[in-house]
Amino acid sequence: MAHRPNIFSQQAFEESLLRLGCSESFIKPITSNFRLFVPIVLGELGEDKLFAIVDNSRAELKLRDQEPAWREACKYIVAWAEEEIENYISQK
Repeated sequence: MAHRPNIFSQQAFEESLLRLGCSESFIKPITSNFRLFVPIVLGELGEDKLFAIVDNSRAELKLRDQEPAWREACKYIVAWAEEEIENYISQK
């Protein structure tokens, strides 16, 4: 079984950015923005669009159909994203 990449590993993310040709001086701003951009995008997509994206990727990623679990996961992921944005705004 293939393991999912750990996208939350900052070291792996930075190494990937370098491999992609990102300037070393721009690594820190990108990683900082990533922490904000991910919740923005997930919150903006909302539960239904996020589920549609995940479900449409199922065949390519060779994932089983788990619609009830994925719908529930999308609900909580979007709620987390919205809460993160609210927290960000309240700290400004």
